[in-house]
Parts: sequence; structure tokens; C-alpha cells
Amino acid sequence: MRKITDAEIRFFDENGYAIIRGVLQDDELANFQKESQRLIDEVVSGGPAAPWCIKGPEGIPFYLTYLHVHPNSFSLRLLAHPFIGDLLTRMVGPDFIPCYESLVFKLPGHGSSVPWHRDGNPVQGSERIFNIDIYPDKSTVENSCVWVVPGSHLWEKERANEMIARGRAHFDLPDAVPAEMEPGDVLLHHTKVMHGSTMNHSPQLRRVIYFDNRSFAWNRKYRWWTDEFVDLRCRLYLYALFQRKTNPYPLDDEVFDYQVPDGAPVWKPGDPIDLHASREGREANRTP
Repeated sequence: MRKITDAEIRFFDENGYAIIRGVLQDDELANFQKESQRLIDEVVSGGPAAPWCIKGPEGIPFYLTYLHVHPNSFSLRLLAHPFIGDLLTRMVGPDFIPCYESLVFKLPGHGSSVPWHRDGNPVQGSERIFNIDIYPDKSTVENSCVWVVPGSHLWEKERANEMIARGRAHFDLPDAVPAEMEPGDVLLHHTKVMHGSTMNHSPQLRRVIYFDNRSFAWNRKYRWWTDEFVDLRCRLYLYALFQRKTNPYPLDDEVFDYQVPDGAPVWKPGDPIDLHASREGREANRTP
């Protein structure tokens, strides 16, 4: 299976984002497309997933939270993709831990905008804190792809805030570039890189899965969340790996072997699992 290259990692470090082409194989991609469409239809029709979906500035649903909670056959196996385990081991460290997942979508004809921003929980350190964005659709300027400002992950907070305010007044920013994607591609974006997108007025749906990731060591340093939350997330990742191993796609040719960090919990088949593993109520006292 596809692996991120050293050159792609260097590009990410310099620019705050990287596009990795052709990660998903056709069988997984087809299931991803089918199942995510079903969840979007459920949101739009006011079904069980609707209360979990956040609305954008125009009042349009676009951000389905806690994806694994909503019954589906793709999200856990996608999290367990060997590409993800390999890149997190190399870019974050062997004690990485997936911490959050969501389905973001822009409906045809009236898809929500996402104003220029940096992601939450920014830190002053130089850690590679980033989201993994996995695309089942073409994402183009026409259907409102995400735009990024290369190198802005290295800016001081004051400069970034000034440019974010400028971009929210008028979307076009100097040096911003579109991150156009093909089905099965992956975009990595640093939490401190400036990014945003306009409304989707095209007849095309645009979807993306976001996986947020940290590490046990980083959480001890910055105290984002309680140990209970990180332990729940470790168990959830082990459960996802089990799901992919026992229910592989026909084209799968490897599995990722996650070495559970010292002191972290172990999930075994038959153990209970919390598919929600909510962050809410499990925030820790953060360092300044």
C-alpha cells in the first residue's frame, strides 16, 4: 500500500500542508463514498445523525461529529488504514493516538463556507500537530476546495490573526493556494496553517474525513485532556485495527502493527468499547 515519502514530509514541514496522491484503493473508496452519502442523507432528512451535525455560518449542516458513533462500515477501517499508522509513527512518534474524527461535507448548490482560521488547541512549540484529511471526491476550485497559505504555520500568532481577519472580510488572500484533490487522495494540514473555503455553489457534492491526532507525550506536556480520555482513544484505535484485520477489503495486502505505548491500556476482542470516546468533560488543566 501507498506510504508517505520523505520528500512529502519535508514539503509538509516547510509549507504546513502536503497532498499525498492515490492512497485509497478502489474497493475501499467505493464503500467510503456509499456509506458517507448515506450518513449525509440521514443528516439532511433529519435522521438520527442530524443532532450531531454542526451548521456553518450560513446555517447549513456541514460537520458531522464523532463519526464512529453513527453506524457505518467504513470509518473504523479507514482509521486503521496502514498508510495512517505508518505516517503517524514517522511524523508524530510511536506513541501517537488518534483523538477525533468527523465527516465534513459541502452540499451541492449550497454548501457551507468555512472562514479562514487556524485549528483549535494551538501550541507554541514546534510539534507536528496536524489533521489527516481523506477525500472520496474530487475537490476543486469549482466545488469549493480548501485554500491554504503555505508557510503560515510558522507565523507568530499576531500576524496570523491579522491575516485571518483580513480573509474573513474578503476571502482572497495573497499567496493563498487551492488544495485540489482527487478521489482517494489525502491532505495533511498543520493545525496552525491558515486555511478556509468558500460556499459551494456547484452541482457537485464535496466530502472529506478529518482525523485529528496527538501523542501520549504531547498530552502529558500540554494537558489538553485527561488520562481517561487518552486511554479511551487508545482502546478505540486498537478496536479499529481489529475491525480492519478481521474484515479486510479485497485489495488489502497488509495490516498495521501498532505497538501499544508503555503504560497505555490494551483492548482485547470481547472487551467493551466506547465508540463515542467524547472529549467533552474530559479537558485537563492546560499549561499556559
